[in-house]
Parts: sequence; structure tokens; C-alpha cells
Amino acid sequence: TLLVSAKRYLLHHFDDFFVVLFEKDNKANKLVILKDKFTVNAKEGDLLEVEINQDKSGYNFKMLEEETDNTKKRLLDLIESMKKK
Repeated sequence: TLLVSAKRYLLHHFDDFFVVLFEKDNKANKLVILKDKFTVNAKEGDLLEVEINQDKSGYNFKMLEEETDNTKKRLLDLIESMKKK
């Protein structure tokens, strides 16, 4: 099997038929996936590892929950520290 290297994406939003994600390290790289191909129960703001699967011409998704929590915590800490100034 030929696997394309997985990249990390942030789930930005859902619209009528698509799921829109942005690459975590390169916001210019947008990924738009049909909802019926989006096989993971993720919500807006979640961090996912997305791998293009050559065989099924679909995608493999992996939730990166521990990292999502850390990122959210860092954001909350940042917001708190800004409030104190």
C-alpha cells in the first residue's frame, strides 16, 4: 500500500455537504472533504491526523485528542494571562 504522509488538520467548520479543514502548520492549505467521506466523529476546533488512502481513494482520520486538549489549555492559559495584564 502506498501511504501518503499524514498531516495534521484543524477542523474549521461544516457546511451543507462538506467538512472544511485547515492544515495545522500551514493555514494556506485547505482540505475540503465530502461529509459522507468524513468517517470520524469530530467537532469544530478538533485536531485530526488525515491520511489520504490510495486504495479506497478516501481518507483515514485519527483524532488527536490529547494534543487538542493541550492546545485548548494553552489557549485558555494565554487568554487568562492576557486578562491579568
